[in-house]
Amino acid sequence: MYSFINHKTMKQKVFLNTLVTIITLIIIAGAVKLFLIYKIENPVTTVTTDTTQNETLNNTLIVGTPSLSKDKKSIVVANTVLVSIDTDEIFNWFKNKSQLCDGYNLTSNPDRKAFCENKVSFKSQTRFSSIVISPDKTDIGFTIESDTLSPDTVAGIFSPSTHSINLLTNYYIGNEFISFSPSGKYFVYQGNCWEGLCGLFIKNSETLTEETLINNPEYVDLRSSNATFIKWISDNTIEYKIGSEIKQESW
Repeated sequence: MYSFINHKTMKQKVFLNTLVTIITLIIIAGAVKLFLIYKIENPVTTVTTDTTQNETLNNTLIVGTPSLSKDKKSIVVANTVLVSIDTDEIFNWFKNKSQLCDGYNLTSNPDRKAFCENKVSFKSQTRFSSIVISPDKTDIGFTIESDTLSPDTVAGIFSPSTHSINLLTNYYIGNEFISFSPSGKYFVYQGNCWEGLCGLFIKNSETLTEETLINNPEYVDLRSSNATFIKWISDNTIEYKIGSEIKQESW
């Protein structure tokens, strides 16, 4: 009797173990099936940043198009200030390279000393008169004006990704950042002006190397015509006007 009961019990245990194994396999198979269905209906999507909307600048995600603040003292995007008119690079350029703060110029006007030595005074008198955004938003061209020796201007370029500022011209009448090429690889600005008559300069946006220059004689005070940018014909060709004649220049 004991042997019969023990044998029966063992058969029951084997049956229960088999049943548990079968149920476990069914559950696993069902879970795998549900997972595969989910993967098919919800494939992994690689998100590509739309460079016309989002940019990574200084390791910060910048959304939107840069613009001038209402007071023209800053270049901003959304609520982020990219560069201010009184940043060290701009303030020190005016102080050390514009000649506004040299010798007699520093003492000729009662307000000049404050302009040259006090950032608050400098900021109150200076502003971005215009900005130009490259097609891919990696660079921002700008023109700066000031109440000091108005309407003199200086043109420059700012790269948010490296936070680098380069002033491209002297401080004089007519200097202006004009435009980026269709791809943004090159830019054109007006500079080396004399009595409002200027030359056109085309440079590489990345290296700032000069590709070509137009209407830039050895003695600019003998310049008799102004070179006026008209449009980009292609990424490396512009149309411009000098005097009454329309021309093209390629590089």
